[in-house]
Amino acid sequence: MAQTITLVAVGTAAYFVLPLPRQMRTESWVLLFCIGAAVLGGLIVASIRKLLREGEEIRIRGLILLLCLTVLFFSYADAILAAEPGQFAGLKTRIDALYFTVSTLSTVGFGDVHAIGQTARAAVTLQIVFNLVFLGAAVGTISRMWQAGAARRAHRRSAGSTDNSSTPTS
Repeated sequence: MAQTITLVAVGTAAYFVLPLPRQMRTESWVLLFCIGAAVLGGLIVASIRKLLREGEEIRIRGLILLLCLTVLFFSYADAILAAEPGQFAGLKTRIDALYFTVSTLSTVGFGDVHAIGQTARAAVTLQIVFNLVFLGAAVGTISRMWQAGAARRAHRRSAGSTDNSSTPTS
């Protein structure tokens, strides 16, 4: 788990230090955004399939890492798009972008940061659908795996206590 936390911390640090491209054409941004979302979606699906097939704790950690990477990807993409005038209201910094992504992911949506341009609205719509489909499936899978593990441990504990508590009757 320490390795997963370290990787999330490194990814977050990279998010804050990587330079944002200047003057990116909207078409280029849309293309890169769609490719990035498709790659992340593919990685999440592959990770879920491996997790279901192998059921290893390592796979759960990989999926958690992919979920964090997804948040950072959408935050970075929003920060880049926000440099284009008329796309976002209230999104001026990377913290704003991270805040917006997390509030969108959690469906809180306070409204202080919001998409106003057509490209930003389309991107946020894609992000919401992505969150519902891929992240919903990933979180559901992780939850089911943890519940199954807890049930197995509880069953082993109860099986162990019934074996020891049986007394012969005479």
